[in-house]
Amino acid sequence: MLWYEIKKVFSRFKNKMALALLFIILIVTSILTMNRVEYIDADGERYSGIAAAGKLRDVQNKWAGNLTEDVLADVVKENKRINHTIEGGSDDMEEQDKVYAQKQGISDLITLINTAFSEWRDYNYYAIGSISKKQAGQVYERRISALKEYMDSGEETFTEPQRKYLIEKYENLKTPFYYEYIGGWSAMLQNISTFILMLALVIGFFVSGIFSDEFQTKADSIFFSSKLGRNGATASKIGAGILITTVLYVVFVFFYTAIVLLALGADGAGCPIQLDLWRSAYNVTFLQAYLLIVVSGYVGTLFAAVVSMIVSAASRATATAVIVPFMILCAFPFLSRIITLPGICSFFPDQLMEVYINIKEFGLVELGGRVMNVPTVMIPVYMVICLLLLPVLYCVYKSSEVK
Repeated sequence: MLWYEIKKVFSRFKNKMALALLFIILIVTSILTMNRVEYIDADGERYSGIAAAGKLRDVQNKWAGNLTEDVLADVVKENKRINHTIEGGSDDMEEQDKVYAQKQGISDLITLINTAFSEWRDYNYYAIGSISKKQAGQVYERRISALKEYMDSGEETFTEPQRKYLIEKYENLKTPFYYEYIGGWSAMLQNISTFILMLALVIGFFVSGIFSDEFQTKADSIFFSSKLGRNGATASKIGAGILITTVLYVVFVFFYTAIVLLALGADGAGCPIQLDLWRSAYNVTFLQAYLLIVVSGYVGTLFAAVVSMIVSAASRATATAVIVPFMILCAFPFLSRIITLPGICSFFPDQLMEVYINIKEFGLVELGGRVMNVPTVMIPVYMVICLLLLPVLYCVYKSSEVK
């Protein structure tokens, strides 16, 4: 019966169109992600995507290795050397592009140094030009001292446990950083949350009719009068919904990941996320950040799908159930900006789709004096909620009356 329910879902024309839409979203999002990587050659000609990735990898991997004080000092020296070329003093955009072309091998490292020596809420593009080689070796210490200055500034309110937690995370980060080309992972992490959100909305469309379609086609009297209609068949519908959600999610996230990394390169998986998100309090690598985003996105997708199926079973209206994932994953963010309940807003299900932002910012939850990051709390809580909602879904549909 399970495979029969799955076959029914994919035999419907609207779901075939939804599947085609998923492939379109996959292709478009992959192209947009790949175009995030750009390269300018010595003549000022611009490249993007696959053509740019290979060239950028070659020049940046010349600096691969641990970012020690000597390496960072060499970055400052190289930056000054390039700036003192004829092109470096020109106001002509083409000449400036040629200067940038010479800096591409150290562009990530220049950004790192500039961020370390900029104000907390600002970015000074020219900071590297005003520091000495000796100062460049102090970037790791600057990261910790800048955090303490920021917390003491009063711009944000931190409780004492939160202050202690953040400082401890900053101090425990392993240094010196290991660096290599990270273009593929950086581009993918910036877009993957958007891709997962669109994937979740389309998956919600797939499962929204599993229960209500029996009423729409007037087949409910036959379904519930059959021998297994109110138990085994109902369980099969639930199983079909969970399996469709899981398989579609895994397959399309895998396709997206494979396309982007094959095109842009998978180098840098073991590099610290701070190379891209300097002030992050998550001591994770790019690969670990990716896995956290994907797992959290799956839990959010599953929650939206289960709630959609409950609404479908209770309301007997597919159109109503289709709206549910949008309300859960898209409407709640707007609601969280309007209402003045920031503590509760941190637990809205849309936060499961915002892990990249939580990694970038200080997404913290304090429970009983213990401080944790938001995904650490959200993922297990919503996974348990999903499991608890399955018996509710079973009872709602099993007890449906034939009209």
